[in-house]
Amino acid sequence: MKLSVCIICKNEESTLERCLESVKWADEIIVLDSGSTDETLAIAKKYTDKVFVRADWEGFGEQRQRAEALASNDWIFAIDCDEVVSDELGAEIRDNLAKCKEKDVLVLNRLTHFCGQFIRHSGWYPSRISRIYNKNTTSYNNNLVHESVVVKGCNLINLKADLLHFQYEDIFAYINKRNNYANIGADQMIRKGKKSSILKAISSATFAFIRHYFLRLGFLDGRAGFVIAVIQSQYSFNKYLFATYR
Repeated sequence: MKLSVCIICKNEESTLERCLESVKWADEIIVLDSGSTDETLAIAKKYTDKVFVRADWEGFGEQRQRAEALASNDWIFAIDCDEVVSDELGAEIRDNLAKCKEKDVLVLNRLTHFCGQFIRHSGWYPSRISRIYNKNTTSYNNNLVHESVVVKGCNLINLKADLLHFQYEDIFAYINKRNNYANIGADQMIRKGKKSSILKAISSATFAFIRHYFLRLGFLDGRAGFVIAVIQSQYSFNKYLFATYR
């Protein structure tokens, strides 16, 4: 069972090498860039000769599909630049992949490091994400943002070792990223014909804070949990706000 690691990226010079180093055991690494202006491409070329550029951005789902299409193997492992595969997870992936059938999908549990600590509540953990699949059976959906592997009709296999996710330590950069996602999310709402209003923005933001801080036990993550709840609330408010004024 040969495995192709597929990475989409743009201006990820600070995170890409650590990610690539953790998956260099894979049979193939595909890097699809969307127009980096930093050293991202130079770093990628140290680990693979399968480096491509598609700057005509059509959303995260579409870009994932493009990267998958460039892979020469059927089995795909989609990983983000700010994620790291531990030795334990790498061994678990290889052991399970050797026994996989075409309709199997390997589900990883992502553990996020944020504000100087690993977050074990706040709705961020456990965080089961389907990432390893056979492209003859399924693929990513077409979502502009928050894309995911279509798992209907597939057999999900949960792995035990954590996929380490090193979220932005720079709060300013992270909030900017969330605002960008809110903007894309607003576009996605409009494309689906969903209506928005200031009232929906306020109610969504309020519930987002309650959900992450109280219902999902964010208060157990201390100060970081409060920050996460506020940022999630802000994201929800902005998404509906942007959609209202399109």
